[in-house]
Amino acid sequence: MPRIAEIDRAILAELRKNGRMSYVDLAAKVEASERTVRTHIRNMEENGTIRGYTIREGGVGLTALVRIKVSPGSEIGSFASEVTGWDGIEIIYEISGEADLVALVHVDDTMALRKLLDKMWLAAPNEIASTTTELVLEQY
Repeated sequence: MPRIAEIDRAILAELRKNGRMSYVDLAAKVEASERTVRTHIRNMEENGTIRGYTIREGGVGLTALVRIKVSPGSEIGSFASEVTGWDGIEIIYEISGEADLVALVHVDDTMALRKLLDKMWLAAPNEIASTTTELVLEQY
């Protein structure tokens, strides 16, 4: 994973707030030139730090964190690669702790969440030991 410079962290923080911010406004916020901001964003896109831009609709849909414990002997990376890119799954992280993976999920409602969880279990019944789902109540 590439090392992230302070200016990159500042740019990412501002883009999280408003992904449609102009380069001029973004440059003013991070106190850098527009050219510097453009260069850093292009570099972060090329090295995979920025992998896409997402629209998050406030007050619409449901966001959840799905913690996944992978069965002993199963390959964590292959399972994560299989479900990455499914509709509703924004990103999957390999984590330390009791779970092996956590998926950030955006779906329309609890029925869509249930369908996504069922799809996960059906796709890899032997690879998943357990899942724990936490609903996001508020985003700050």
